[in-house]
Amino acid sequence: MKFAYVDACIWITLIEGLTAYRPLIREVLHALTQDHWTLCTSDAVRLEVMISPIRKKDERLVAIYRALLETNRALKTPPSVFLDALSIAGSEGLKSMDAVHIAIATHHRCERFVTTDPHFKSLSLLAPVWVDLETA
Repeated sequence: MKFAYVDACIWITLIEGLTAYRPLIREVLHALTQDHWTLCTSDAVRLEVMISPIRKKDERLVAIYRALLETNRALKTPPSVFLDALSIAGSEGLKSMDAVHIAIATHHRCERFVTTDPHFKSLSLLAPVWVDLETA
């Protein structure tokens, strides 16, 4: 199986972002699934996408995210995630939460990292699938 870790910014852009960005996000995700990639998520993604709707008590948005994330393969957070993230943050020049995502993805042998965040464009541990929203 081929695993593609989908960053939180993809889901937030798809659900809450500008309407003009949504077709591009859908196109990239559809192309991956058509090419037999399994879309993956983690509790780190769940935390990032749901924190704002929970703070705002937006139950409708919470339900949308819950349903959406249930369609992805849920990756368990390994016990070594924070030690791994420290090493990754240093070698890749990433912020702490970004390094946590990469630690989870690499632990589960994900081969792609799907994101709109340009900080991941030069990622060396796994191949970034960078969605350039400026082209939308």
